[in-house]
Amino acid sequence: MAGCAARAPPGSEARLSLATFLLGASVLALPLLTRAGLQGRTGLALYVAGLNALLLLLYRPPRYQIAIRACFLGFVFGCGVLLSFSQSSWTHFGWSHLVHPHSHCRIFPYTMISVP
Repeated sequence: MAGCAARAPPGSEARLSLATFLLGASVLALPLLTRAGLQGRTGLALYVAGLNALLLLLYRPPRYQIAIRACFLGFVFGCGVLLSFSQSSWTHFGWSHLVHPHSHCRIFPYTMISVP
């Protein structure tokens, strides 16, 4: 088996997905950025572009796909938290965004660990 590519250690993809999920969930800090002068869509667009650029610099293609998907789920989860605690009619929409990424993030690590 000398010609086979080296595999990542077991569980490394799960740790990667958890770390990048938390990075995406850091969208919870976005209201602090709006106080610093970035408003609405502009702040959100710069935040998403910055996350994508950071992940492109840190990870190469096989691991980048894991990282970007987990980061996006974390981002959706963080947006769900922000919507859930906002004083608007969108709070129920925020609750659904809290549940949806959680179910996917529970499935990803188990799939990555169990499927060789």
